[in-house]
Amino acid sequence: MFRQIGFSIVVFLFASPLFAQEWNQLAYYLAYIGPEDMRSSKGQPVTSLGGVLQQDRANVHRFGIRHAQDDYDPIFANQALRARIPQMVAAGGNQNGSFASMARNGQPFLVNVFVCGYGRTPSVIYLAGAGEDHSGCY
Repeated sequence: MFRQIGFSIVVFLFASPLFAQEWNQLAYYLAYIGPEDMRSSKGQPVTSLGGVLQQDRANVHRFGIRHAQDDYDPIFANQALRARIPQMVAAGGNQNGSFASMARNGQPFLVNVFVCGYGRTPSVIYLAGAGEDHSGCY
């Protein structure tokens, strides 16, 4: 009995920091996905939604290619975090919507990007169209 109680206390103490981290909106930015974002740095076509969003951020942060509608973001200057964009887009459930269709078809689009996560760690990207009502990460 005491062993179970002791084990429960230890588990609670180690798990508490995880629960203490709140769900946050880590960044919001507007991105215009244009023809330059639909080609990789090596010139290959990019047709996945996560891929074009990743290339857009690489163009903004690394290559200095920025459309007039592109906002700066405080997260994706880091190459390792940019590499995780496709997984974060998938986690947000965005891969089957109209933005994914536009990316596949090479059609430019404007999108609101909400980067969400626990503490300071980004884990999900939610997308909304320009002018759409969206609560961001909440």
